[in-house]
Amino acid sequence: MERSRDMPVEAPVDTLTYHQGWEDFPELTDREKLALCVVADICRQTLGMPFETHGTMGLTHNLSGDALRELLIFQGDYPALLRHLRTPGARLTARERTFGALTADVLHGVLDGVFAFHISAALAAGASPADVLAVVRFCGQFGAAQAWQGLRAAERLLATAAGARGSAVA
Repeated sequence: MERSRDMPVEAPVDTLTYHQGWEDFPELTDREKLALCVVADICRQTLGMPFETHGTMGLTHNLSGDALRELLIFQGDYPALLRHLRTPGARLTARERTFGALTADVLHGVLDGVFAFHISAALAAGASPADVLAVVRFCGQFGAAQAWQGLRAAERLLATAAGARGSAVA
């Protein structure tokens, strides 16, 4: 087996994850990816080294300290996180807020009407169906089983939404 020329075998796991996460999701900006990492840290209650790493990376990718604090204040309180992510604010864009809500939905396994509402909100905020699916796939770094279930649900909901749009035009 040939060693990869892109990344040494001795590279730390977080470096490998960082490179995989950024390269495999061109639909998302670096700032969005870091916001999703912070939401995942909150959902998973990994507020030590992972949060510190993502916060530091966020600051270097134009995710302000105030925006990070907005995400952190929930400390894993899912209902409060969802209320906040639906509230317009100057620190996070509508797209970032809806992507954060989708991430929280997937990682908490809430794939019912709330998830459908957040997919609709993401589309209304200008996200494409491919962008929505990229957010759900991005969650795989934090929970493969949850991301798989989320992807199946998102694909069903997006197909239904596309059918509804198509029938309204016809």
